[in-house]
Amino acid sequence: MGGRILSDSDRAAVLTNLFGAGLFVTCGRKNPNVMVAHTSTVGKLWGRDVFILPIKSSKYSYQIVSETKSFALNAPLRDMRDEISRCDVTSGFTHNKIEELGLHVKRARAIDSYVLGKNAVIVECKTIAVVPPESVRAEIDGLITDRSHTLFIGEPIECYRV
Repeated sequence: MGGRILSDSDRAAVLTNLFGAGLFVTCGRKNPNVMVAHTSTVGKLWGRDVFILPIKSSKYSYQIVSETKSFALNAPLRDMRDEISRCDVTSGFTHNKIEELGLHVKRARAIDSYVLGKNAVIVECKTIAVVPPESVRAEIDGLITDRSHTLFIGEPIECYRV
């Protein structure tokens, strides 16, 4: 089995942020970007810990994650609702959100990216599978109304607190 298994407290921090205000996702190093995930999941698939990250193909992060085949989950351990709200409405194509939001970042340990630099649980993921939107078939009518998300299935390879 590959990757580092998330501790219960790390998993709780990720899920608390994900199901609360949102979870920062950072990607890229040359032209880094940060986005917010509100709908995702942490679990086991193919005998591995995974994080399933949906990203619309029209987003800047989509281009970066597709190219680098990696992303980092950044679960803040302090209230960052204001930064999350501002990040949600700003495009990485036209803005350096990391700079504009005043986020402190540092180099990721194992992937070609930056991560939040302090007071966060960091989960660095390598993409192990990609599910394009046209491959998702709903078995319940009306379940999927927006079919523009690609599902990036990432395996945690580093998990730590900063």
